[in-house]
Amino acid sequence: MSDSTQMNTEELIKKADELVRNVRSQLESGEEFFRQQGLDPQKVRSVLESQMTSKDKEEAAALARADMAAVEQEVAEEMARARFAKGGAAPSVKRPRTIV
Repeated sequence: MSDSTQMNTEELIKKADELVRNVRSQLESGEEFFRQQGLDPQKVRSVLESQMTSKDKEEAAALARADMAAVEQEVAEEMARARFAKGGAAPSVKRPRTIV
């Protein structure tokens, strides 16, 4: 792996770690909000989930699938950039010519 590819991979990992930390922080602050209001976060989730219609659940699932597709696309693009930085695809094999 070249230095630039290694650098891009490390940057991508750092960004992913930062994103995970941010999401966890937001989830924790949301749970803390419910606790400050005197509510059990687990009970709030179960009540809200029971009030969701099938349309709401389908919409949430569609949004989750779209997010995953975007992540997979970004990973595929990063892998393509890494392959290109390494020198691209393997050289093609030339067919032997008939010599007359």
